[in-house]
Amino acid sequence: MKLYRSIKSCSKFLIPRELFKQKLYFSIQNQTSKISSSDDRPTSGDFFVSKLLDSLKIPYKNQFTCLLIRCSFCNNTSLYINKITGWFICTHCLRCGDWSIFKSYTNKHNEKICVPTPKNFEAVKDFKNKADSLINFKLLKTSSKKSILKSLNMEDLKLQYLDRIPGLYVNSENSSLYLTMMLDNKTIVGYKEIKLENSLNQNTVPDDCCWGIAQVPPLTSNHSQSAIIVDDFKHLLVLAGHQSSHHIICLPHGVRKLPQELLPSLEYFNRLILWFGNDQIAWNSARTFAKKLIESRCYFIRPTDDQPSPYLAYKLGLNIEKILKTADKMVHPSIIQFSTIRNEVFAELQNHDKTLGMKWTKFPALNKIIGGHRRGELTLLTGPTGSGKTTFISEYSLDLAEQGLPTLWGSFEIRNQRLAKIMLQQFAKEPVHLNLDLFDNLADQFEKLPLYFLTFHGPQPLNMVMDAVMNAVYVYDIGHVIIDNVQFMMGIGAKYDMGSERFWQQDSIIAEFRRFATYSNCHVTLVMHPRKEKDVEQLSISSIFGTAKATQEADNILIIQNKVMESLQIKKYLQISKNRYSGNLGVMSLEFNKQSLSFSQQNDK
Repeated sequence: MKLYRSIKSCSKFLIPRELFKQKLYFSIQNQTSKISSSDDRPTSGDFFVSKLLDSLKIPYKNQFTCLLIRCSFCNNTSLYINKITGWFICTHCLRCGDWSIFKSYTNKHNEKICVPTPKNFEAVKDFKNKADSLINFKLLKTSSKKSILKSLNMEDLKLQYLDRIPGLYVNSENSSLYLTMMLDNKTIVGYKEIKLENSLNQNTVPDDCCWGIAQVPPLTSNHSQSAIIVDDFKHLLVLAGHQSSHHIICLPHGVRKLPQELLPSLEYFNRLILWFGNDQIAWNSARTFAKKLIESRCYFIRPTDDQPSPYLAYKLGLNIEKILKTADKMVHPSIIQFSTIRNEVFAELQNHDKTLGMKWTKFPALNKIIGGHRRGELTLLTGPTGSGKTTFISEYSLDLAEQGLPTLWGSFEIRNQRLAKIMLQQFAKEPVHLNLDLFDNLADQFEKLPLYFLTFHGPQPLNMVMDAVMNAVYVYDIGHVIIDNVQFMMGIGAKYDMGSERFWQQDSIIAEFRRFATYSNCHVTLVMHPRKEKDVEQLSISSIFGTAKATQEADNILIIQNKVMESLQIKKYLQISKNRYSGNLGVMSLEFNKQSLSFSQQNDK
């Protein structure tokens, strides 16, 4: 089944893609609709997966991210089960599915259950159709190889080293290079294409979720269990052109995401060196990927001017091996000395502008005050009833999602169809219901954004919400979580029904999201209602509902204020009342455009 964002789901709280698009179209015309959810999955943690295998007396090998068992379909020891989500795949017969399918099969072992191979593998057919016009790189004449490298500005690379790259092809016109993506180094499941006339133009097929990696064996030892992971085709070519004792691996989707489906291909390695670019997105992605890959085996090339990306290091004439020796562990012991984090501090000082965070394109005034959107922080947004909190935060998050930040929305107050309709109108910058002929084109573009929605609505238990959020962060590499709003999560659950006060409930929710934001390196934005106060009074930090814990834990506090002018016109502005990172405070004018449902400052211009 296709899911929203075209990613195979293992969470029952994510919305089927085609159903979501149909419901949204219906909502725009009729203003109301319903939506359903699907799929079962285990509670996070490998205990529940291994417990089932133990109860069924199925032997397994405990690996870094998966459990390896014998496949009942093909009788090969090649079936990997993800420890966190329960998703499984056999790298031999290519059968795969979510946890509910695996449980159904094991519980009804004597019955025949159909587990088809996924459509993702149809990319193999596409590659085979191209294969007739492709030539293996190592079979080319030396003059042709040099011409290709010259087009990529890599003419100094050693040709004999590049010949060891498996699955490297060029088309008959010598205009494009192709690099195959393999699942567990056995099966072609996709490929990358790079245009020689414009090396920045790189495509991955399938573009939504490729399940394979490109892997180059080491020159000095085939038994090495160390690998360098890069995010770009050109980085792989540069490292392959140097003598190295490491395997070289290129991810299919760069730093955008690390699909759980390709984790089995990385189980062989006990040391992974992540070498990405030195921009903010790459830096944060390296930390996020390391948590998914198991931090104890991950090392990180700190982004500094002396340690840029592999391609840039090659162009600057820097020593590649010397840079690799500087790789630091991603995790440190509980007690450390300054020498342990010295390089990380230097990297932050040298990349000061990048550590300020991702910039908003629609709210430049917010950049000047806060600096940018930083992972690992907790932001509170409050404002009077009807002030536009949801409308503002939807545009605020959409701005970041359009720049590639994977975003998870938990809308407990309004349904997903209505929220998506607001965001689609903000995305289109015009009323969509007056231009329905543009819907399909707009919806196709909107679907490509890394936006995900929880199907919760109304009061929900905290543990259920946190389980879904943590699962989404693991599977989809979420960098921004929005909860709208906290009050709707309160008052549910056995431990809250024993006469506990609502203040204590809210403190528990705040503490849980604070812990989650720090550990997961994910920014959390919580929308909260203020206390009931007189309309004539301006809100302040003390106006936020609950105890002081919420305001103490928050890194940023944003308050939408309504000011009544002498003409009785209501003027809105956003007040930044807390900014832990830099301490800068201030206000930003909010001018609402009813046609686009936008507060964007670009509209003023």
